[in-house]
Amino acid sequence: MLVCFVPNNVYGYPCKRHKISLYRSPNSTRNSFFNDDTSSWRKRFTYRRHTDTRTLWKSVDTHSVRMTSEPDKGQESPCNGEDILQSILKRKEVEVAQLKEKLSSESSDNPIVKRLAMEGSFEPKNTFYSALKKPNFTLSVIAEIKRKSPSKGHIGNIRDPAGLSRIYKEAGASAISVLTDWDGFGGTLDDLRKVYAAQQQYRETYPGPAPILRKDFIIDKVQIAEAAEAGASAVLLIVSALGTRTKELLDATYALGLEALVEVHNAEEIDIAVQSGAKIIGINNRNLKNFQVSLEHAIELRRLLPPEVVSVAESGISDPADAWLLRDEGFNAILVGEALVTAAERNNQGVGTYYQTPVNQAYGLIRAFLSKSSRKYANSSSAAFWGQGEGAKEFLGSISI
Repeated sequence: MLVCFVPNNVYGYPCKRHKISLYRSPNSTRNSFFNDDTSSWRKRFTYRRHTDTRTLWKSVDTHSVRMTSEPDKGQESPCNGEDILQSILKRKEVEVAQLKEKLSSESSDNPIVKRLAMEGSFEPKNTFYSALKKPNFTLSVIAEIKRKSPSKGHIGNIRDPAGLSRIYKEAGASAISVLTDWDGFGGTLDDLRKVYAAQQQYRETYPGPAPILRKDFIIDKVQIAEAAEAGASAVLLIVSALGTRTKELLDATYALGLEALVEVHNAEEIDIAVQSGAKIIGINNRNLKNFQVSLEHAIELRRLLPPEVVSVAESGISDPADAWLLRDEGFNAILVGEALVTAAERNNQGVGTYYQTPVNQAYGLIRAFLSKSSRKYANSSSAAFWGQGEGAKEFLGSISI
């Protein structure tokens, strides 16, 4: 990622002052490059910091711009998740105002207007809760469809979100999470609608279609009604974004016929979520200030949750061994996005052998997450990760000889 050492500059993609953009290769960081579009430095450089510690420096308008994969040891990262969150929330306020203005001229037959008018008349649902709540030490996977993020940049193209959701479902995912924020994550409500339509093909099979989570920055009940009409079973409510309004939005979610995954980052937010009546609480493993992932921190917070609450571990999970650890520590589910999307698009094809038909690598990774293996008794290998070869057979219980 690019770090621009200019006072009060924004850390991210791109650097607004110097117009520097980082382009990530979907297959390898080694093939990524960055452009500087300023008049004094209009060149393309290949990013080679992949297996060594080389760092490239250039001078632009007397300011130093450094390309590095992470902040120097002891140096505080200029990337501030809280600032990014506030920026997103301001954008959401504009989007909500525009949506409300549009709905004000619609008739009472508009699905969103009609649902808002019926608030409080819907029967309580537990589709999402039941999909995640399984016997103790049995893990559920919420598989996410996400094209990019402010912290990671480009993740995957996902030209067919419906097809990807079918791969997730057939691999054993209990629920599908769909990002619907375009500017920050490259997702839309149309993605959610396509996923919902694709999941209806499982209506006649047990346990039925995978429930869908609308993952966005919800700040108003109109977004909840919008999610319901698009086919969502649940919405994401972020305590860091809502604070004391968490209960207000959670009550509105139930009143509009949906469920909620309430996301927390610390003990104070857990208290708010529990007091608000949250039934499903997601603990984000990523620190909003420096974007570091700590499973140990998540495990400590998990112990603060009431036993009846479904616990979900979010962010930074890619190794099946980490999934097994979280399962053994009492988590009911994990939410995985980046690892699955990059696995699904790896070489844009399934991987097979002479005796094994090709399998999409996201399928293999979900199967590895759901494996009954343990970090205590088995090592997670690349074969277990991607569902390839003999190692995958041992881990996944696949018999194809």
